[in-house]
Amino acid sequence: MRATAEEVIPAGPDAAGRALNRAVRSWRGAWVVWGLAALCYFTSLFHRASLGVAAPQALERFSAGPAVLSLFSALQLGVYLALQVPSGLLADRLGPRRVITGGMAALAAGSVVFGLSGSLLGGIAGRMLIGFGDAFMFTNVLRLAAHWFPPRRFGRIAALTGLVGGFGQVVATVPLSAALYGLGWVPTFVGAAAVTAVLAGVAAAIIRDRPSVDAARESGGYEPAEGIGQALRTVWAQRGTRHSFWVHFVLMGQFVAVTALWGPPWLTRAQGYSSADAGMLVLVCVLGFLAGSWLAAQYVAGRPQRREGGTLVVSSVVVLAWGLVIGWPGALPLPLLLGVLIVIGAGGGAAMLAFDGARAANAAHRSGAASGVVNMGGFTAAVLIQLGVGGVLRMVGEVPAVQAYRWGFVPVLVLLAAGTVAQWLRCARRVGPSVSRCDGSGASTEVSPR
Repeated sequence: MRATAEEVIPAGPDAAGRALNRAVRSWRGAWVVWGLAALCYFTSLFHRASLGVAAPQALERFSAGPAVLSLFSALQLGVYLALQVPSGLLADRLGPRRVITGGMAALAAGSVVFGLSGSLLGGIAGRMLIGFGDAFMFTNVLRLAAHWFPPRRFGRIAALTGLVGGFGQVVATVPLSAALYGLGWVPTFVGAAAVTAVLAGVAAAIIRDRPSVDAARESGGYEPAEGIGQALRTVWAQRGTRHSFWVHFVLMGQFVAVTALWGPPWLTRAQGYSSADAGMLVLVCVLGFLAGSWLAAQYVAGRPQRREGGTLVVSSVVVLAWGLVIGWPGALPLPLLLGVLIVIGAGGGAAMLAFDGARAANAAHRSGAASGVVNMGGFTAAVLIQLGVGGVLRMVGEVPAVQAYRWGFVPVLVLLAAGTVAQWLRCARRVGPSVSRCDGSGASTEVSPR
């Protein structure tokens, strides 16, 4: 991809001045470009989480039961999942500025359709548009980070991006609930669409794919184009990509399932809390996500040995937390419930480390494709969880809610345990005479040069 003239940094009066000018502007520009792109991701997380927060009102507006609501969420996440690889490939080929702008436009359109519609068909169409727009945000923000920041900082920037997204979910909890009660359904969603559309215009005007022609060459943006199939085969061949896929499968899948749909119904129907209290408890889960993202950025990102062992430990703790949810007789005591929600949220925050591992295992010009493949992990799990929980709840519809949700969450535990075992097997695998790092970064011969 060629850099346009507007993407080239203006030169100074002499060679030394040009070099210093370029370095200063590139550093400042990196945070401006990433910050605006991260704000777009923040917005997409708001729209993604809005269904879970508005679930009680959605049940009334669309005259639907929990099974139909799970269909809304599953279709939204299904669209998101199906577009992850195309999103990564488009990031590598068209550039993040165009893709992010188009994604924001789709989010705005989906929010309008969802807000104005009162029919199931319109609601489904709105959520699918939101899933379409959401699909193009995260991988393209990471693609920008790969070009604007040095490789050693990528893991921290990825974790910070997750932190920003977590704040988007915070805005989609208590403030969104307040807006729904205070302003009503239509003004809330149409107003969110208007803000999103304005931000799309700002992104188109300010975001640049690369800091300069020189930086594009250094980052690998000028490497010869390769076919889509070859790029995907090369990315998946890296053990680091496959390991990161399973890390994201476990840690992000369960967090999305709770915050995007099943959290509020479970808390109100099975745990006995009011809608307002359920919103606050979901907020606790999101705060756990923020804490997990911050800890990952500060103490783990960019440190392969910590990342390898840390993600496996966190995955195991998450599995134990879900086992406790299923095995506990009756409603969970509040202290225990808070602990479980914090673990679920912190696990979602730690999922950002999967992208650090994928970036370390792949060349820069394939970073978009690698991020897209890894992102499929968590959202494959999320879609399977949404459908599995909804199916079990339909089967046990006559059972009291506490027992029904305990049975309904069994598919969650099975999927998370399988993903954790897959991580452990990759960590234990030997390459040649020595034990290779479980994420595949570093010494393995499979790793592409950075």
